[in-house]
Amino acid sequence: MSRKLPVLIIASEKYGNGSVSDQAMKRLIEALHELGYETTMTTTPEDGLSLVVSEPGFGCVFLDWDLPGESHFSEHAAEDIIKSIRARNENLPIFLIAEKTLVGDLPTEVIKEVHEYVYMYQDTAAFIAGRVDFAIRRYYETLLPPYFRELKNFTEDAAYSWDAPGHMGGVAYLKHPVGMEFHKFFGENIMRADIGISTVELGDWLEHIGPPYESECNAARIFGAEYTFYVLGGSSTSNRIVCQGAIGAEEIVVVDRICLKSLNHGLTISWARAVYLKPTRNVYGMIGLIPPGWFEPEYIRNLIKESPLASDAVSGDPSYAVVTNCTYDGFCYDVDRVVELLGKSVPRIHFDEAWYAYAKFHPLYRGRFSMGVPENDNLPTLFAVQSTHKMLPAFSMASMIHLKVNPKRAPLEFDQFNEAFMMHGTTSPFYPMIASIDVATSMMDEPAGPTMMQETVLDAINLRKAIASVARKLAVEGGQDNWFFSCYQPEKVSDPRTGEQFNFVDSPDELLANESSCWMLKPGDRWHGFEDDCLDENYCMLDPTKVTITCPGINPEGQMSDWGIPGAILTRFLDSCRIEIARTGDYTVLVLFSVGSSKGKWGTLLEALIEFKRLYDNGAAVSEVLPDLVAEYPERYSLKGNGLNSDEPMTLKYLCQTMHEEMRRLDLPGLLNKACDTIPDTVLSSAETYQKLVRGKTEKLKVEDVENRVSGHLLVPYPPGIPILMPGERLGNKDSPHIKFLLNLQEFSQRFPGFGHEIHGIEVDEEGVFWMRCVKKEIRETEEIIREKKEKRTFTSTLIHRQMTRPRSAMRSFKKGRS
Repeated sequence: MSRKLPVLIIASEKYGNGSVSDQAMKRLIEALHELGYETTMTTTPEDGLSLVVSEPGFGCVFLDWDLPGESHFSEHAAEDIIKSIRARNENLPIFLIAEKTLVGDLPTEVIKEVHEYVYMYQDTAAFIAGRVDFAIRRYYETLLPPYFRELKNFTEDAAYSWDAPGHMGGVAYLKHPVGMEFHKFFGENIMRADIGISTVELGDWLEHIGPPYESECNAARIFGAEYTFYVLGGSSTSNRIVCQGAIGAEEIVVVDRICLKSLNHGLTISWARAVYLKPTRNVYGMIGLIPPGWFEPEYIRNLIKESPLASDAVSGDPSYAVVTNCTYDGFCYDVDRVVELLGKSVPRIHFDEAWYAYAKFHPLYRGRFSMGVPENDNLPTLFAVQSTHKMLPAFSMASMIHLKVNPKRAPLEFDQFNEAFMMHGTTSPFYPMIASIDVATSMMDEPAGPTMMQETVLDAINLRKAIASVARKLAVEGGQDNWFFSCYQPEKVSDPRTGEQFNFVDSPDELLANESSCWMLKPGDRWHGFEDDCLDENYCMLDPTKVTITCPGINPEGQMSDWGIPGAILTRFLDSCRIEIARTGDYTVLVLFSVGSSKGKWGTLLEALIEFKRLYDNGAAVSEVLPDLVAEYPERYSLKGNGLNSDEPMTLKYLCQTMHEEMRRLDLPGLLNKACDTIPDTVLSSAETYQKLVRGKTEKLKVEDVENRVSGHLLVPYPPGIPILMPGERLGNKDSPHIKFLLNLQEFSQRFPGFGHEIHGIEVDEEGVFWMRCVKKEIRETEEIIREKKEKRTFTSTLIHRQMTRPRSAMRSFKKGRS
């Protein structure tokens, strides 16, 4: 053990009053110090309980059971402390100080959880300290997960390396002042842990040998998978690996339209031919779920039938599908039902769970994550991609792929899939990143993972309630300035056991934290802003840990009010307070709770919202609220009227109102919804379009000139980060929602510099003009290409129908010829 873990002692006040018991305790503490152990002692149950929750790094806990009757520290408090320890750590040694109580008199629950019993007057202090030392050493041997343990041991052995990397354990940095600052900032351990792949003790990450394989097996057990692969390029790389490992060239695939850019990249490198399922959107611009009826075989058959790309596919049946769960705004599917419906059409289903790695560890999400789907003979092979770094405690770029393989429907052996994994891997992995995945998965194992997730859910609920409570108090007070922010959540919830109904802010925390029905989007409810026909009972659940704060300006019916506060301005203010927001919508901001959240963190956010209101109501100048913005664009934001018609300072209220009115005039929320709701004509597959791109057959055009042109790459506005145009899709005429949205957004960005939307696929020049890349026009018009492909598809469908009526041998020959 490289360091001595400290010892926590929770005892009554008699161990601090000079009594015989106090002297015995002092001798024990001295004996522990002689062995190199630091000790922390408290004499109150409240402090003891607080320490076991907030300081998990103790190597052992001494707990006093025999307490005076008049003491406020009762045996129930001691039992509560034991339960709290075991809710987080099954193996931490607990030594029970039982001077008077016999072991047989203790509750059974306590007897099962205690490591040893200490009788202070019967054994010497040195002997007891020796028992503690032995228990802590054994505990530490099993504490660390396999990969981190080996990396830590190797690093602490201070081995000389003659292998890459060239900084040689950080020594190179010490030869230059810049390098010295780098070394000082990050510390020596991370330098020493950055080692070469030839280090035998650390196994082989690419071949899954040694500690990496042990760790991946451990992760598969913890997350409920058959296989788990650690990926060092984030979920972007993981998605590409799954596409390349699951899709054959020219196969038809069914794709969730809100997929990440990396999934389109995966479709490109695998030469897939995609048909798209379009998710719903609500009036706030939040992305919901794909309606259940659209997963039905008949609906998917029609999608394929209408696709111009299907005529050149190797088969008329889809080989793969991908679904995003949960969505970026926190909407979770009934995954068991999705797999049942979609599995009738495809043998492989890929769930992009980038923001959802924690679902396994809380009962709210039961039935709503892919690795939890019950196994059966008809189950498709399932893939789950998780960004371990996003919502779990791993380094950035850390990701995992989980698999459940059904060899009867979609055979896929480990070494087969590993070929795709190695195509995107590296022979120079960053070992500390692998260790961070190892540690994150170990932390989420029972019992700690479920306990941390329960605390996370409760923290999110507490912020939601706090915002709702402030809003209610202001509404009761009345007056002109009685507005406040809201949270996207139900207005009322019911206890399914008793039928009792509560206003959300008055609901019991335990009800909200443990009853999924409180978070369901139900047909007929007004608060969620979705159409009833896209919802079924229990189909869609809002994830309570993804808290969307709504700003004044638009109501659940989608009507824009006379005044409003755009989300972009609130986000800019929060950023100036060093509070970073996950996603900004037109009138929403999204904050994410994870196991790393804290009460202090959300308390600071609440105070910032209150401060924004105070500045808004008091007429604070923009220069006071957003000084960086004014410094960057002084002529635009210093004075009202752009400095031309007024000498009055521009206020925060004035900026909010003028931006709100411009958004309403340009109808940006409505146009974005229409653009996302309209799937353009497909001319080329992503792979075909990419070949145009690399062969110089695309060109940049002003957005005003792209009418009826074919997109040369993805078009993804942020927010919400969802493609409105895929590579190879044709923009419509000048009145199409895609072109109108881009032109109006261009006008908005020119009018409000510093608040422009980032759009992947759009370049903005110095004048604020939008440019995008389109496929060059060829000799034949794109309409002719589409018509030809449709005719070919009709002919092929007829041929397939005829072949289906032939003997099996003829059918096999036909398929072979097609491939």
